[in-house]
Amino acid sequence: MFVPLAPVAVQRALLGAASRMIPARAQPAVAVDAAEGLAGEVVSVREVVPQRVVLYFHGGGGVLGSPRQVRVMACHLARAMAARVVVPRYRLAPKHPAPAALVDAVNAYQRLLAEGTAPGRVVVGGDSVGAGLALALVMTLRDRSLPLPAAVLMVCPWADMSPDVAGSRPGGRADAMLSPGVLARWARAYTAGRAVKDPAVSPLHGRFEGLPPLVISSAGDDPLAPEAEQLQERAARAGVDVVHHRNPGCWHDFHFWAGVLPAARRAVGQLAQSLIRLVPDHQSSGDRLRAVGPRVGIVGAGPAGLCMGVKLRQAGLENFTLFEKAGEVGGSWRDNTYPGVACDVASQFYCYSFALSAAWQYRFAPGHEVRQYLLDTAATFRLQGHIRTHSEVVEARWQQGRWRLRLADGGLDDVDVLVAATGVLRVPHTPDFKGQDRFRGPVFHSAAWDHGAALTGARIAVIGNGSSGVQITTALAGRTEHLHLFQRTPQWIFPVPNRKVSPAVRALMRNVPPLRRVSYHFYRLVQEVFGLAATRPGLLRWTLAQACRLHLRLAVADPALRAKLTPDYRPMCKRQVFSAGFYPAVQRPDVTLVTEPISHFDEHGIVTADGVLHRVDAIVLATGFDTHAYLRPMAVHGHAGTRLEDVWADGAFVYRTVAVPGFANFFLLMGPHSPIGNHSFIAIAETQADYITQWIKRLARGEVRTVHPTTAATADFNDQLRRAARDTVWASGCANWYTGPDGVPETWPWSTRRHRRLLRRIEDSDFHLELPAAGEHGL
Repeated sequence: MFVPLAPVAVQRALLGAASRMIPARAQPAVAVDAAEGLAGEVVSVREVVPQRVVLYFHGGGGVLGSPRQVRVMACHLARAMAARVVVPRYRLAPKHPAPAALVDAVNAYQRLLAEGTAPGRVVVGGDSVGAGLALALVMTLRDRSLPLPAAVLMVCPWADMSPDVAGSRPGGRADAMLSPGVLARWARAYTAGRAVKDPAVSPLHGRFEGLPPLVISSAGDDPLAPEAEQLQERAARAGVDVVHHRNPGCWHDFHFWAGVLPAARRAVGQLAQSLIRLVPDHQSSGDRLRAVGPRVGIVGAGPAGLCMGVKLRQAGLENFTLFEKAGEVGGSWRDNTYPGVACDVASQFYCYSFALSAAWQYRFAPGHEVRQYLLDTAATFRLQGHIRTHSEVVEARWQQGRWRLRLADGGLDDVDVLVAATGVLRVPHTPDFKGQDRFRGPVFHSAAWDHGAALTGARIAVIGNGSSGVQITTALAGRTEHLHLFQRTPQWIFPVPNRKVSPAVRALMRNVPPLRRVSYHFYRLVQEVFGLAATRPGLLRWTLAQACRLHLRLAVADPALRAKLTPDYRPMCKRQVFSAGFYPAVQRPDVTLVTEPISHFDEHGIVTADGVLHRVDAIVLATGFDTHAYLRPMAVHGHAGTRLEDVWADGAFVYRTVAVPGFANFFLLMGPHSPIGNHSFIAIAETQADYITQWIKRLARGEVRTVHPTTAATADFNDQLRRAARDTVWASGCANWYTGPDGVPETWPWSTRRHRRLLRRIEDSDFHLELPAAGEHGL
């Protein structure tokens, strides 16, 4: 924390020492030189995009700071943007109050243009008061009819020196750098009697019309965070394009710690990706397929979205953004943190074929291991700079040959190709039980686990006995005073113990990489055998069904309890549940299986249809997900405004799980009819991402401009699918989450090998292709 009463010289010395203590990872291919023609520094990389320049003004309240202060972040920004970052010195108060800093900023910008840099290739920006200085600079340039830069970068901006704001900003925020007293003292020194609402010192009060796009990054715990919101609001009202990256739980100028903090690296990467869109690479051509190619928007940064990002990078396609509504990647594995959460696909196969791991500690990985694996994959393949967190896409509309995206925070963005990677287990299904608001204890869904609820030694109700309910029951049995499991429909349980992988085996996997590949293909074969049992009647299906029946018979001794646990449908008709611990758990004396329907909740617990009150302290809704939500609540409008929701009103209509007629340059990952009932979600995503990448490469090479499947080809595929679905176990007579509104299971009725084969290559005859005009190359 800066001390308001400390002399300026002391504050400057402390800040200078602190900036030298900020750790920085090795920065290969980055050079820091003295700025030619003006005092300051130039940070550059070997493979710099010609004339892509960031003119960056450091913060410090207009009183402190120097180019050295922002060197670490400038290095990260230079690398992420393949740009030169020029950080000039400017005169500081109190010796040189406003407008001295603005005069220096205008001179620095004009000197940059005099060197031959095109204004449309320049981003002006800064952090804190430096961000305000950058905004004041572009307002001055506009008012003088001088050439404007491509964009304005504003990191934790301070753009209002008004005492009524600077002296009364929230002081209770958890920010280690700033306090209202520090801000007030700096504001007085910087303005030195000048009108504090003069746009030259407080550009928040200036006129925003006619300004270039603003790219803002704010921090949730920063006392200046409300200013960023005001900037966005005023700019948007004036018709200025604004991108605002919010970073909850972070402090003022946390971006400086990009060398050690993942959140800081992600924030700098997000800024870089937004700026690259505004100052694109015009040097790309041919085989390299750089950022001048089609801009790809990927909605969702779960396992499928991350896979798509890696595939694009591996193909040399860098112009893409993953729009993630949450603050971190991971999808279902980020959201589901309930006790006992684990994957039901073998760990060695539930991973990307391009990122096989030797770190798995269990045969079936616990949720936290899968989540960490996804985070590590994003870091290993350097996806952070492509990910925009807290950016929920609420609408996508095809207009003028591009997709216009509208975000939940009011921001807009445009992409040439839209890939929906929104996932399947995403929208919790939460029944509205009568009297639920009367219950005195906590009620929460398994996908939004309340870790503050005291469950140990308490009476717990678990409603639902699908995979989540089985895992929760197995994990909590013996930890609670009593657990009531409310079962609507029994489940067939396949006995698979989740053994720990020995240190010796992990060491072998780590030191002999080919073993990982062998293990991956072995477990893929095992998974495909299970898949064939679901899709084809015969001996294999009968054998696996008998294994489930025998497990129930041998594991549950009490005939009455066994009768309650015996389904009236065939094994595998619902998504198969795997557990070796559920039957022992449900037979414990402190666990009660309740099969009577729920009548209502009251203040003390749950009342069933037989009038019995089951007194509990907390209620867990393990009631699954709306697996037919797909992209909802996001609205997607294709040609002539056609709504995807209307096209799918009577059931999903897709081409080979990845595309929809009438929706150009639009692709799906884990879309309807994907083999989610009999295969690893990650393997499915890889197959689909490889196929989609083929189309994006053709778009980037300029072979086609827009593409979408024909109605005839899609209808033919759907007819084949419906005929094949009759032989699957999912159509054998049970209520499952695969079946669509038309009564047809919306999953893959064939082998997963057929899925890979159908998506191995493109069939041009199945698509409407808009070809580029004569002499046109690329998008």
